Amino acid sequence: MPITVSEKAAGQLVTIFGQQGKTGAMLRVWVAGLGCSGFRYGMGIEDRQPEHDDTIFEANGVRVVIDPQSLSYMDGSTVDWVEDPANAGFSIANPNPAPQSECGCGGACATGPSAGTMAETTSAESSQEAGCACGGTCNCQTGQ
Repeated sequence: MPITVSEKAAGQLVTIFGQQGKTGAMLRVWVAGLGCSGFRYGMGIEDRQPEHDDTIFEANGVRVVIDPQSLSYMDGSTVDWVEDPANAGFSIANPNPAPQSECGCGGACATGPSAGTMAETTSAESSQEAGCACGGTCNCQTGQ
């Protein structure tokens, strides 16, 4: 399975889909960008026909759809539901290292493992810890 959805996350998604009257919907996940902070992720409810090259699979009773480019970065990731006394939300843990990015000072941005918290299903971002080699503020561009 390309992306795992935990039982807790699946339960929350089924509840959200039901509340919105979209019981046949899927969870779409994607990589929204890369910068000094590493990967940014997006999640949303997909209730339209997926694109012809999308990958669709089921994890804990939730159908997940992802585009090929995002899958190349997110393969092996886990979507989870995290709760603490301050807030609750979705989290994406990605075991894949982000590509090296270049800082505005010409140095390299060092990125760590990804695990972020998502507050809403329809709009979400999470990022990695990062530091600029020059010790200043990063103004990174992808090193591609």
